[in-house]
Amino acid sequence: MKQFEDKEQVLLAYYVQYYRGATTEEVKALHQRLKEGIGSERYEKAMAALQEEGLVNGMEQVEQGETEGAPVPMATNEGMLYINDTLNLQSYTVEEHQLDYLENNLKTSNLEFTLEPVKAYVEESIRKRAEEEPNSNRP
Repeated sequence: MKQFEDKEQVLLAYYVQYYRGATTEEVKALHQRLKEGIGSERYEKAMAALQEEGLVNGMEQVEQGETEGAPVPMATNEGMLYINDTLNLQSYTVEEHQLDYLENNLKTSNLEFTLEPVKAYVEESIRKRAEEEPNSNRP
């Protein structure tokens, strides 16, 4: 089984959060949840690598966006494309079904989560999405 690197797992959590339509407060809450769940040092190391590669904005930019009245997601466009490429997800699919495709991909791929807080968040988010739209035409 192939394991996600820490930074890829953290990015995946923010990818999922983007498709859930997160507010700045929700971005802050996930940031804190992952930092506490993974451990501050390990989380900050993953975030630093992601920021250096331009895959996430970082809390400073997220908070600045809120102050300026223009919400900024944690994951950048490059970060979203990185996840699409890594998991072979089609970026042109209908946005409201992106989490369905992700769920199907995670079930059929041999990718293994090593960060339990990320795995829990991703599974919880996918489950909530399904509960919110139980009768939608899911792929």
